[in-house]
Amino acid sequence: MRVVADTNVIISMLLWGKSLERLLVSVNTRKITLCFSPDTIDELFEVINYPRIKKQAYNLKVPVETLIDKLLAVSEIVYPAQRISLITDDPSDNRILEAAVVAKVDYIISGDRHLLRIKQIAGIPILTPAQFLKLL
Repeated sequence: MRVVADTNVIISMLLWGKSLERLLVSVNTRKITLCFSPDTIDELFEVINYPRIKKQAYNLKVPVETLIDKLLAVSEIVYPAQRISLITDDPSDNRILEAAVVAKVDYIISGDRHLLRIKQIAGIPILTPAQFLKLL
């Protein structure tokens, strides 16, 4: 199964993972292929440097950057050739859609209202983490 997860899901999985632990295990055991684009990776590293996130990550046994590097090592990087401009309220959400379409994923996992509102793109359902975990 191939998925794109938005940044808030990735951060939650790495920092507060209990409810998303099955997702992380499925990625690490390669039952699920997590897909990123260079833009979604950039956003991930930008968000982990927000002061409130850095404060939360400070208590981890391993630096969050190391956790992200390990996650990326078992993930697939895709390179979207075309831009999508479907979401105007938060244009950065379009980068998630671009990665999902070019990677031909089965699902997009998100807690973002802009993404959830459109429900699907190119036949790819957009699910909350709870909805996705019911499928695992």
